Amino acid sequence: MDDITCLLRTAPCTSRLLKRLDELIIWARMNFKPQKSRSLSLRKGERNDRVTFTIGGEDIPRIVDQPIQSLGRLYTSRLSDKDMGKTILQQLSEGLSKIDSSQLPRKHKVWCYHFTLYPRVMWPLKLCEVTSSAVSRMEAKANSFIRKWLGLPCCFSAAGLYGQNSLQLPLKSITLGYRQEKARLVMELRDSSDRTVKEANARVATGRKWRAEEEVQKVMGRLQHQEVVGMVQTGRAGLGWSDPPVLWSKASRKERKDLVVSEVTRIEQEELRVKSVAQGQQGRWTTWEGVASRAINWADFWKLPQARLSFLIRATYDTLPSPRNLHQWFGTEQSCDLCGTINASLQHVLSGCKTALTQGRLTWRHDQVLRKLAEVLEKCRQEANSQRPSGSQQRIHFLRQGEPAQHSSKRPPSNLLTSGAEWKMKVDLGRQLEFPQEICSTTLRPDVVLWSAAAKSALLIELTVPWEEGLEAAYERKMAKYADLVAECRESGWSVRMYPVEVGARGFVGSSTSRLLRDLGLRGARLSKSTKELSEEAEKASYWLWLRRRDKTWGATSA
Repeated sequence: MDDITCLLRTAPCTSRLLKRLDELIIWARMNFKPQKSRSLSLRKGERNDRVTFTIGGEDIPRIVDQPIQSLGRLYTSRLSDKDMGKTILQQLSEGLSKIDSSQLPRKHKVWCYHFTLYPRVMWPLKLCEVTSSAVSRMEAKANSFIRKWLGLPCCFSAAGLYGQNSLQLPLKSITLGYRQEKARLVMELRDSSDRTVKEANARVATGRKWRAEEEVQKVMGRLQHQEVVGMVQTGRAGLGWSDPPVLWSKASRKERKDLVVSEVTRIEQEELRVKSVAQGQQGRWTTWEGVASRAINWADFWKLPQARLSFLIRATYDTLPSPRNLHQWFGTEQSCDLCGTINASLQHVLSGCKTALTQGRLTWRHDQVLRKLAEVLEKCRQEANSQRPSGSQQRIHFLRQGEPAQHSSKRPPSNLLTSGAEWKMKVDLGRQLEFPQEICSTTLRPDVVLWSAAAKSALLIELTVPWEEGLEAAYERKMAKYADLVAECRESGWSVRMYPVEVGARGFVGSSTSRLLRDLGLRGARLSKSTKELSEEAEKASYWLWLRRRDKTWGATSA
């Protein structure tokens, strides 16, 4: 810098230029910090490592010797991100090893990975040009540790970890996050408010396996096609039940970006769903009908014991060491420890063993769930009896002349238990239930009977705890069993409704159970809490049966 200054001062120039040059030199000496800067010399397009730049007598470190990192991006002498995939993979491996070597419980290690290491990996993946193949290797590395921490076998599919399945875990996929960030980056560059950035036509390189720009273009075409087709209602809800979607042509810049990212997420989830359908054993949950999905949030993640959490995941995807699975994994002949069935499946162990049924193990689980259901029904019964009759609560709102009528859009939730009707309840627990003689005389014994002599109304509830694949069959079987009883009660002048309800052996509640609770007036948080309690009760009982599968003795003290 001093040599350049001397040359410029000896050259013929005006006094104004010399004054400006002195100001620049003073500014550079006061503000320029050589140790926080890097130098790079290029001569005829090739790097020249023999040149060293100085300022104020202090050398500027060469970027070849000391690479620099800024805003999560590493700048090296290669001036490219060709090696960034290996660098990020190494950082991920080191972070996973440090978490694994800690003394934390295993599920807490998953939490540390999700909230500390995962964000640190996703930021350079968005900024740097890393191929999707390198990202796949990163996810495979992370998945191996997650399986280890959750107590899952090596054969456990990634679709079970990150898919929106019947059992949803609060985990984030590196591949999905990478595709979301790259799609978001493409939209930010494409719709940038800066004209220079928009006209630069910068490309987002992601390799040949998955191209971000082509994917975004395809997604935009799908969104435009959806706008042409119009609103399509899915599920059993009627037309117009859900909120109208945001149209692509009328969406703002931020809304378009969110629409693209959401569609990319949906495509990724569809791929995981296809992968699950192709799996004969771990994807068997795709054949379940009438089963409500169960989402495990981080609060549940903390509360659930490690062993129960592992049991729930492995039982859902049939990866527990049942006799059949042990035969498939190791080729050895295994049998049920209770009845001796060769290569018995998980369904046989938890829901189909005749010896377990004879000893009362399955009945014990049924009674555990029924006891929890009776607690929920008793609260509804007490609330109905404590309220005034519905007719006394109605008020007539008179309007002044010319005053417009006000219609409330919110309707009170329907409730089968009429207020103040002195409802009574009998449950088939502890002692044999006797059907109320005032309704009719029968030898059938539903699990729960709710009736009101004042309202001449009764509810018959029959609980079943079947294997999840057989929920619909159990519903039809119970409806046919009690059809004659319902007809006989109606002939006696009673208004009777039959409710067969099912809670799966692995803790998945059937839609019939949710329908019953909604008809009893439960909504929102109360409905979610009651459903969750029933689900956990069945899952805890099945976990206990699994632990006692090799104990041939069973009694009240065992349970």
